[in-house]
Amino acid sequence: MPTVTETLITALASCKDGRCAGYKQEPVQAVETLTEFSYIDLGGDIPGTERSVTSLRFADLADAQCPHCGEPRLVSEQTRPIYPNVSGQPQDALLSIHRDSERVRDLELADAHRAAEMAQLQAVMERQSALIERQAAQIDALIAAQPPARTRARKETTDE
Repeated sequence: MPTVTETLITALASCKDGRCAGYKQEPVQAVETLTEFSYIDLGGDIPGTERSVTSLRFADLADAQCPHCGEPRLVSEQTRPIYPNVSGQPQDALLSIHRDSERVRDLELADAHRAAEMAQLQAVMERQSALIERQAAQIDALIAAQPPARTRARKETTDE
């Protein structure tokens, strides 16, 4: 039977999402559980510990949820490392790629809507142009089919 030891410690909690305001680590109370397996527990005949497993959990379940986004948080006894920026790229560049692609997609969608609208307007203009041409032809035909207007000659009156 393994030996289990639980200790109350101060650990660091953070949100999983790097874009969340809760991503910054903050101290919380946690329970460290140390489970030790001896050689004898595992069927051996030598005294001593063969292996051990350490796990952490929040002491207060209210700390397990991110106060900013509501997602489950991580708990660790180690401070998150900050690596030197040797690439020249911002550290959150991979996180912002999705936002950039969303913005590009929205712009492309708006452009497609404008193009469809323009195509519709162009079709309406072509129909109106054809209608105007037909009406002009009909007017010309009607004018040509009318008999010439008779003009009355004025009677000339002579003064006698």
